[in-house]
Amino acid sequence: MGLCRLLLLPIIAATINSAAAAEITIRFPIEYAADIAPGVANREFKELVEQQTNGRVEVKLFPSGSLYKGLDLVQAILRGDAEMSTLTSAYWTALSPKLSVFELPYAFPERSAFYRAIDDAGFMESAYSDVEQKGAKIIAVLPYDHFGFATRTKALRAPRDMAGLKMRGLGRTNSAILSSLGASPVSLNLVELSPALQQGVIDGLNAPIDIMLAYKWYESVKHITYAPAYLGFYPWMANAKWWSGLPPDLRKIIQETAIEVALRHRARSEAETDKAIEALRRHGVDVHVQTSEERGAWAEATSSVWKQAEPQIGAELIARVRAYSK
Repeated sequence: MGLCRLLLLPIIAATINSAAAAEITIRFPIEYAADIAPGVANREFKELVEQQTNGRVEVKLFPSGSLYKGLDLVQAILRGDAEMSTLTSAYWTALSPKLSVFELPYAFPERSAFYRAIDDAGFMESAYSDVEQKGAKIIAVLPYDHFGFATRTKALRAPRDMAGLKMRGLGRTNSAILSSLGASPVSLNLVELSPALQQGVIDGLNAPIDIMLAYKWYESVKHITYAPAYLGFYPWMANAKWWSGLPPDLRKIIQETAIEVALRHRARSEAETDKAIEALRRHGVDVHVQTSEERGAWAEATSSVWKQAEPQIGAELIARVRAYSK
């Protein structure tokens, strides 16, 4: 009997450690795959948080929309059915239209302008105040990349080239941009895009460059125009009630880790974009980077979106966004 007890000690210890690890569990669904740039950041966050809390916090990642996706994921965060997520910003505009300020065409033609905006705590607090009142807390920002306009059959060089195309639209403002260029926006979740491209449901889409590589959209897409019309990012959101109820020491570790990972991710996302452009070209895709002259023409063609959005965003937030690019 003594020997049996001795042999059972490691099992008992493992059980105790497992119980300790389950003190706080963060259910962390994401809509994208875990092996693209933001997914790598999420995995890094999981590893660091679990290490730095000595197993008191466990992070369970659910990639590729396997638990929730799109607006269902927004509602899951608000209900507390998921504690945390990095979901593309466009979905959060359903709760607060003024968040469309981040999606205005050519608002952040350089990444540095976007970084100045998200590093301005006062600006971010003002932009996300409505969302927080509805039950979600922003704790960091995971930037991604300027979107590329990708099509199956047609190169896009001038604004008029978009006319008549069925393009995946991502939220109200992004769809307004497409409409201002003469395209017809089609609302689809990320996981629906591959079959939609293959079956011709859409003629194209706008998305970060490395996603096009990761999801092998180069098998359907033949032309990409890389343009700074919209810089995609993932607000790092948590259920507000759960967040405020965390032990202060754990909340501090989780937030500091999210910020650290997000800052480190900036260089990674830029590097992944450069690599993806070259890889897509090797797959035979025509990847065109907009010239400054072309940017000006496209910005002018989409300028009406700024005027349309001002009543829901507010003149003050719009003025602050313009200032970051000066």
